Amino acid sequence: MNLNQLQNGLEQAFCDENHRLVFWYDPEQSFKESVSELDLPDVTVLNMDGRSTLETKLLLELEDAEGRYLLYFPGPEPEPENDWLLDIKLYSRTFHADRISMIFNDLGLQQQSLRQHLSLREKFFSNKARVESLKRYIQPDADEEMLDLGMIAVVIGAFSADVPTILFTLADELAEEDAGLETPPPSLKELEKFQLVPALVSALQTEVGYPASTEELKGEADFHFGQFLIRLLTTGFCESIGDIPDWARSIAISTANARATSRAMLSRWRDSSRYYEAYDKVSGWVANALNIKSRISDLPIDLLAQVVTFQEVENRILVELVSAIPQAQPSALAVFTRLISDRLDGYWASRHKDDDIRRRYRTVYTAISAAIDLFALRQQHADGFHYTSVEQLYKAYESELYLFDMHYRHYCAASRKAHVELLKQLDEAVESCYANWYLDRLASNWSEKLESEQALTHWRVPGISNQHDFYRRWVHLQFEGRNSSKRLVVIISDAFRYEAAVELRERINVKRYSEAKLHSQLGVLPSYTSLGMASLLPHQTLEYRDGTSGDVLVDGQSTANTAARNKILTAHNGMAVTADDVKGWSRDQGREILKDQQLVYVYHNVVDARGDSASTESETFDAVEDAIEELTELSRKIMMHFNTSTVLITADHGFLYQRSKLDAVDRTSLVDKPDNLTKSKKRYVIAQSLPDTNGAWRGNTRDTAGTSCDTQFWIPKGANRFHFVGGARFVHGGAMPQEIVVPVLTVHQLRGEKAARRDRRPVEVISAKTNLKMVNNIQRFDLMQTEAVSDFVTPVTLAVAIYEGEQKVSSEEVVTFDSTSESVSERVKSVRLSLSGTDFDRNCDYHLVLKNKDLNTEVERYRVVIDLAFTDDFF
Repeated sequence: MNLNQLQNGLEQAFCDENHRLVFWYDPEQSFKESVSELDLPDVTVLNMDGRSTLETKLLLELEDAEGRYLLYFPGPEPEPENDWLLDIKLYSRTFHADRISMIFNDLGLQQQSLRQHLSLREKFFSNKARVESLKRYIQPDADEEMLDLGMIAVVIGAFSADVPTILFTLADELAEEDAGLETPPPSLKELEKFQLVPALVSALQTEVGYPASTEELKGEADFHFGQFLIRLLTTGFCESIGDIPDWARSIAISTANARATSRAMLSRWRDSSRYYEAYDKVSGWVANALNIKSRISDLPIDLLAQVVTFQEVENRILVELVSAIPQAQPSALAVFTRLISDRLDGYWASRHKDDDIRRRYRTVYTAISAAIDLFALRQQHADGFHYTSVEQLYKAYESELYLFDMHYRHYCAASRKAHVELLKQLDEAVESCYANWYLDRLASNWSEKLESEQALTHWRVPGISNQHDFYRRWVHLQFEGRNSSKRLVVIISDAFRYEAAVELRERINVKRYSEAKLHSQLGVLPSYTSLGMASLLPHQTLEYRDGTSGDVLVDGQSTANTAARNKILTAHNGMAVTADDVKGWSRDQGREILKDQQLVYVYHNVVDARGDSASTESETFDAVEDAIEELTELSRKIMMHFNTSTVLITADHGFLYQRSKLDAVDRTSLVDKPDNLTKSKKRYVIAQSLPDTNGAWRGNTRDTAGTSCDTQFWIPKGANRFHFVGGARFVHGGAMPQEIVVPVLTVHQLRGEKAARRDRRPVEVISAKTNLKMVNNIQRFDLMQTEAVSDFVTPVTLAVAIYEGEQKVSSEEVVTFDSTSESVSERVKSVRLSLSGTDFDRNCDYHLVLKNKDLNTEVERYRVVIDLAFTDDFF
């Protein structure tokens, strides 16, 4: 050891815990000549060779009680009973200058007994870089176990020296190697080189009871990391199902503490953003090794409901749901809904991890949830539809029946996105429910009422305005009594139907500074673009004229395109633009363009553009979602950037769409089709004069659209098509509610107190009990949602665990509280927590902590008494 090393070691000795006195015993007198060469700032070096002990004691305690001194003894340390300076030494630091002692000092350790342990790890300490790295893992009060864990962490490159992190790091390395469970991670060989494997096994014994006895492991060569992982995950699986199956009895670690700690450790592993991908791979290997797919094939899904250990469990639950849903009773469907809610909070479908696996599972669960909603709604109307009037059925569609179309859309969109074989069986059941049951029965009841009331000759529904009255009923009224400088923007989205507008309203109302209210209007017949767009413009007359190729004229002017509509609106201090134009405007550009405009019509075409084409009609429901997103953003931009406080969103017509191909029974043949047709499409035929025909309704646009001319049309009854040319799954033009219940969404910008009253807050969740006590390693806690979720009280996802101070000492469970029920009992959810370890004191402070998972903020904290009488019981 050179003088610099010696001096650095002594300086460190004085710095540790700010010691002012350091005793240095040199029995071999190896450094007797070097003492005089030491240069220690603000330290007096006393060579105790021949110096009076009493004199020294008086100096240090009376004459200079603040000074810093190094007491060098060129001899061995005396026994305590013969040490006259023992009382001083008790509050001082002792320095040793041999290599192990220098390492001891360099690491800042306090327990002198660790010197022998350090000598057993001399091979590890032969590298200075390893010694330097070890410093960040250990504290001065470290014991042998902490020191070994720190050394293990250095060797394998773990970012902390606790047992779980060491385990996760080795597993991550194993996953990176991608060689399966049979090949140990390379770092394990390094641990063997430094004789640290027994320390690792000992730590695993303490943490999770592995191995169950020392007889199971006689040497380093007996430790197989892959086998340990199999035992760990099997133990976690058995704990989750509450039993050890026969096949697992020789594998699972059976003590209660091992079960609880294993579950807590696996929970921490899965929750780790750093290591969870390694868990995915390792759990797959373990599942294959155990043939877990076969093992769980006979287990009921209620037993598997809390299991997240293996991906095969998720697949098994999905298979059972897909099979059971179409025939399930309402009570079972409600159970399935709760199960899906739990699985979405679980590991494999977690929205807090955004990767292909989780996205796929979330999408599949979205599809299944929509199917549940669809079948539950069907059961509410098991006898079909028997409304007594057009008015009653129209308003039933407006208030409830639209949900059939919404749930079907949600299912089809999610199923198409998931694109998994698993859903094919459910695809068929959903299609049968929607296309063969719902559409048929709705069409039957609707057609019956239209015919019995001769509705096409007086196209009115009490309390509902007609689409051709849109300007007078919705636009003109906005300006009455208003300052003329106010601007109104009307967005017309082609083929944007009522059920999509319901969802759009919900999206807009999430925003603090806007409020949307939804109504409907009775669409024109035939329900197609040219007539619908014209009817929405300000006008005195609507008409068809010969030689205009079906163009609908407003007060004698063409409405065929945006430029033609702009010309009409100019007379009303307005203009017409496309949504693409508006999306491209900057704030300043938009304000400049609109500064003199009182009325702006914005034409938006997303749904019809993709739906009304054979090549893209399969994307119809994707287009609806895109339209909802675009309209949400478009209305926000117009109000926030362009000095506009009110936006109306409506459509020219709705549409019918079914995923399955149609066949001959869905076609209405027209054997007596005239030659002089104005327009002929899948759902309508227009001509100046048409005869009656079997299978189709004949009407006059004077009655159904308020035209000033007697233009006639045919539309097929129900949901039929006249022909299938150019695609037939997406259609409009007829009189089905999906086509003619046209939305009118009024969006107002809110300011000041009105905006403040719309502040949204997460729902409050509390413990159902105030006095909490754990007497078992694994225990359930009931949590209660204090109120129903509503427009301004939002769902909350909580991460729940037991803490000692800021240290988590249990598994963590994620649970979402989103109940809209007014029943308190239906707003209670349970979490099952497993303690990690055994060292719990009933007199210590532990807390059940509820954290907002999305914000990582603490919501509630409850004191928990942990009083474990026994920790070594068996299943």
